[in-house]
Amino acid sequence: MKRFAALTLLLAAPASAELIGGCQFDRDTLTFAGSPVEQATCLLRKVELMGKKAPQPLPPVIKRLMERGGAPSEAQEAAAIAAFPQPYRIYAIGYQDLATSQTEAGVPLLYFVIHDTSTPFYGADRFPKHLDNDPKVNSFESYLAAEPVAHIFLNRQGQIWGAHDFSIPWRATKLESRVVGPTARGRFVHIETVQPRRFLPGATNRGQTYGPKPGFSPAQYRMLAALYVYASARAGRWLIPAFHSTVDDGIPDAHDDPQNFDLKRFASELEKLLSA
Repeated sequence: MKRFAALTLLLAAPASAELIGGCQFDRDTLTFAGSPVEQATCLLRKVELMGKKAPQPLPPVIKRLMERGGAPSEAQEAAAIAAFPQPYRIYAIGYQDLATSQTEAGVPLLYFVIHDTSTPFYGADRFPKHLDNDPKVNSFESYLAAEPVAHIFLNRQGQIWGAHDFSIPWRATKLESRVVGPTARGRFVHIETVQPRRFLPGATNRGQTYGPKPGFSPAQYRMLAALYVYASARAGRWLIPAFHSTVDDGIPDAHDDPQNFDLKRFASELEKLLSA
């Protein structure tokens, strides 16, 4: 009788969850391991050349938001919208009451993923001298595909092109497209920040490239902070910020972006918005 009861309990016990990648994404809960602070700390590790990751301190403002939870206030959301350039500001006002994405199982949006476009690609040529004002670098034309890869494209002048609204479940990482699949779509929103690339010295493989320094412009950090506050307000919770490369950490052929991202600059712009 005891053996039968033990066997029944064993058969009824759930299988161990599959944890994916360096930040241990749970396929069942669609969540990375740990508290929001622990998740943000892992997902905001510095992305170095060839996709290597290095620990870096979580800025106090991000740590505070992750610990306290809650959502942006109406005043903070208004400050974020006021920071947007036209015509995106008009769009943001029109859509601010629309709920953000959720998965096919109804699991709500949780992660705000920062990418770099890694284009335009200059091969062995030098980067243009004035990246932030270069017409080729800042043009959205090459991203106007039938299915743009991200929700938002943000160029170095701070201009915003909304390819997909935050209410639309989308995919822009290998975790979503190749490993977990459609069940994860809606858990992430994706921001592509324009950053050109060129080959590392002596390289001929597109996997061996590097971006300029500084990696992003002041306008990009300001707009990233505003987009983060705006997306979090629409989601009704502070989203957990992440990098493309850390989301896909441990997955073969994962991307190496965003390169040369200054987390302190992003945090400084975020602090300004929250204090406005």
